Amino acid sequence: MRLPGSLFMLLFGLTCFAQGDEHIDALIRQYGEERSLKCEILVQVDVEGMQIPDKRVYVEFEKDQKPKVKGEGLSLLPKKGTVDQFRQLLTSPMQAIFLSRKEGNMIYKLVALDPESDWITADIIFDEERYLIYESTISTKKFGTFHALHSYDGRIYPSRSVVTFDVKRFRLPLKFIGREHEVEDKGSSEERVQGRVTMDYTYL
Repeated sequence: MRLPGSLFMLLFGLTCFAQGDEHIDALIRQYGEERSLKCEILVQVDVEGMQIPDKRVYVEFEKDQKPKVKGEGLSLLPKKGTVDQFRQLLTSPMQAIFLSRKEGNMIYKLVALDPESDWITADIIFDEERYLIYESTISTKKFGTFHALHSYDGRIYPSRSVVTFDVKRFRLPLKFIGREHEVEDKGSSEERVQGRVTMDYTYL
């Protein structure tokens, strides 16, 4: 049974500046093209101070169309780290900076060049042979920093993503019925809250 949920952030990027880096160019070729994609996602949310049941959502990406999301009840999804996040990062105006190579993996920092972009920097780790992004740390203007770990099972898109974040309690970086989910807190607005969202993907 397909259980609906909340909306993914619509991630359609802008034209990317030429990088001139063979590894970044290879990533852009792999993830930059808009693809048709259908999947069911088991969403498990662990946010300090909130009790949220596990949910399943159905997501369908079609070229030149808004993502279709079906769900039932409450489902919270992270604003960063979802299945289409790689394309959003790599097709936005950005500068890629090589940081290091470690155990067959490449480590780069991406710096957003679009003043309207909601992200500032993204540190990504990917393997040099298959160009699969295994880890990313994304700093945003409004919602702090997101750290994501990705596992794969024969596809270029993850079979599992685990996204963790640490932000102010009064404004959680999640999506609720397609809107930002804000939580009123009687304590200090500077209080921090830790959260983790685990997403298991079944591609159709």
